[in-house]
Amino acid sequence: MPTIQDSSSITIALIETDPRMTAESPDKPIESILRGATVPSPPQIIADLQFEMAMPDPDINAMTQLIANDVGLAGGVLKTVNSPFYGGGGEIISVSQAASILGMEAVMEIINTLCLRNARLQIEDIDDALFASMTRFWDSATDVARACTLVAQKMLFPNPDQAYALGLFHNAGIPLLMLKYDNYAEVIRESYATPAPRIVDVENRRLDTNHAVMSFFVARSWKLPSHLCKLISSHHNIDTFQARDIADTEHNQLLAILKLAEHLAKLHRVIGDQHKDREWEQIGDRVLEVAGVTTYDLEDMQMQAEDLGLGDQQYFL
Repeated sequence: MPTIQDSSSITIALIETDPRMTAESPDKPIESILRGATVPSPPQIIADLQFEMAMPDPDINAMTQLIANDVGLAGGVLKTVNSPFYGGGGEIISVSQAASILGMEAVMEIINTLCLRNARLQIEDIDDALFASMTRFWDSATDVARACTLVAQKMLFPNPDQAYALGLFHNAGIPLLMLKYDNYAEVIRESYATPAPRIVDVENRRLDTNHAVMSFFVARSWKLPSHLCKLISSHHNIDTFQARDIADTEHNQLLAILKLAEHLAKLHRVIGDQHKDREWEQIGDRVLEVAGVTTYDLEDMQMQAEDLGLGDQQYFL
């Protein structure tokens, strides 16, 4: 009989082995969090979009860039374009491509709907500490996505849009957990402080779920490609990099891109409030091996990331 401590581990195993394990069949703790949930967007992005839409001639390029920088809005647009109404099958992962298919009128309608959802969320009494945690999430999501693009370019990876989408959406469940659990900031700090064997194990023990599982179900509900959803569900399963032989597959390359991007964006500091990236200490050498980059390449990317302002947020430290 599974215990509370290992039930979310079982959920991950089911996700990875059973394609029927979809967002429509989560376990009870996850279902209670997902029901009626909206991933909130930064107020400034909402304001900027509303300002642009009020212009006599809205700039679709400016709007798509704003949307692409936000997890919730980007997810809503991709969910729409990949829906049966538009004949989508989950293959569209770029907001700019989605906008060209949907057109200005449809994009503005989606944005208005999502802005209304965000407005309802903001009516709730969100204290300063929670808002600060949300801000860290918003900034980290964009930073990791941009860092994924940087790494993909260095690796000459053929699908940079997939890398960007993975970086943007891989932690999409975090704000839902923040809204559900008052102690989530404390739990995620403990998780990053004690990452062995996996960062998500502390969450499994204390919450009976974790942000990788939650992010999987959010990504599935947004109709992201199944291989990206699988990567999202297992992105803290570091045994991939601890195996003796690591297959040179697109799955493992994308996972290596994400791990490098998290390190470059200093996710261990922004989300985990830790000076050291303890997960990277366990797998960093093997990640570089899978990515086919040298320590010199890593130093070069770190300088580029700093020039781009990635990972500079120091909310805790």
